[in-house]
Order: sequence, then C-alpha cells, then structure tokens
Amino acid sequence: MLPYIRTGIALDHAAPDTVAGMSSPRQWSLLVPLIGLALAVVLLPVATARWVPFAVQQVLGYLVVWVPLVAATVAAVIVASRRSGERWWIAMSLRSTLTGVLLGAFVGLALRSIALVVEILGTGRIAGGSVGIGGGPGLAQVVAVVVATAIVAPIIEEVFFRGVLLPAVVERSGPSAAGPWVGVVVTAALFAGVHALAGADLLGTVVTFVAGIGFGFVARSSGLVAAVVAHVVFNSSGIALVLANTPVSPLGPTLGLG
Repeated sequence: MLPYIRTGIALDHAAPDTVAGMSSPRQWSLLVPLIGLALAVVLLPVATARWVPFAVQQVLGYLVVWVPLVAATVAAVIVASRRSGERWWIAMSLRSTLTGVLLGAFVGLALRSIALVVEILGTGRIAGGSVGIGGGPGLAQVVAVVVATAIVAPIIEEVFFRGVLLPAVVERSGPSAAGPWVGVVVTAALFAGVHALAGADLLGTVVTFVAGIGFGFVARSSGLVAAVVAHVVFNSSGIALVLANTPVSPLGPTLGLG
C-alpha cells in the first residue's frame, strides 16, 4: 500500500539507539506505556459524558488522552535512561538529519494522498479529516484546534507511540530481521485502535493504521524527529483541507487526522 517504501531498506540502520536493546538487556519498559495507554482508553468516555458541558468536551477529549500518555512517556524514558546509563535524548534517538526531516515530510504528504484516495473511493467525497470546528467558529477556536491537532498531538503521539512504545515492542520481537517490522505493525495497530475508540470510523481507522506504519518506518529509519515531522505534515495537510472545504461547518469524524 505504500509504494514509496522499499522493503529492502534495513529499518535499523539509521536508528542504532533504538535497536541496541535487541542484542542487550532490555532497556525499554513495555508495562509502563501499556498502563498509560490503558488509562487513556478508560478515560476517553469521560470526555463525552452527559454531565460534561459541551463547551469543554473537545478540550477534555484531548486531555484525557494526552495526560496519561505524557505521564507514561516521562516514566518510561526515566526507566530507559537509568537502565542504559544514557541521557534521555540519546536513549530516544532524537538526533536527526536534514535528509531524515525531508523524508518525514515526503512520507507525511504521501500518506495524506493515500488518505484522500481512500476517502474518495470509500465515500465519493473529500471531507478532509476529523477536526471538530463548531458552527461559526471564532478565530481563537480555529487557532486552538490547528495548534492542538497540527503540532501538539503529533509531538505527544509520536514521542509515545514511536519513541517509547515502538522500541519496547521491538526489543521483545526477537533478533530476526522481521523484528522491527513487527514493532511497527503492532504499534500502528494500537495507534489506530485508540483513534477508533476516540470516534474514527472504519475508513478513518484503516487510514490511521496505514499512517502509523508510515510513521513507524520513518522513526526506525531516520529517527523520532523525522517521524514527528511526518505526523505534523500529515495532520496539517488534513486541516488545510478542512478549512478549505468547510471552514465554518460542524465536522464529524471522517478520516482521522492521526
């Protein structure tokens, strides 16, 4: 489904720090991120509970997911740094190159193109994404949604899913060449599952899964920063479509922005 990804590329060549654990004692805790993910899933229904004022449901929808993920990320990084004796930014492979950043941008645009094709084939129209902008939004609301979806969400989600959860899964996938791909696919499945529980429809869940594979590929081949860039480009292009097509209309979930 992703013709621009050559399966012959070794996913562990450009990110040695996240692969070292496969031939040494495990560095990354799997339990910690799974607990954070479970808490986010359990708290998701709170955001849409009847007793929650509609005006704060969208903000609460972000917070009930972000807070557990950020807390789990911090805890997991502390554990990994202590186990490896490395600085946290080294343990997370935050180093990047211009080539990696450009690859991330390209993958983000390619994934958005795939999302558009799937949406047109599946629904016969282009809705653009799952950003909620109420009828007649003010400038402040639009800016808040754009910042949250295009910047904050990609950073938090990539740091958690590809920076913490992915290496933990890879470490437990065995020393075979398929190990990194197992980690990428499992992490993408969990990534899509959370978005499905948050309201993405079937097409949106499928696209989010494919996007998760793309983000995972970038993270393994070019580092976490490049994966964040891919996610930012993917979400930003989706928001651009939303604002261009239905700038002041209520938008229901279509193809989740990821």
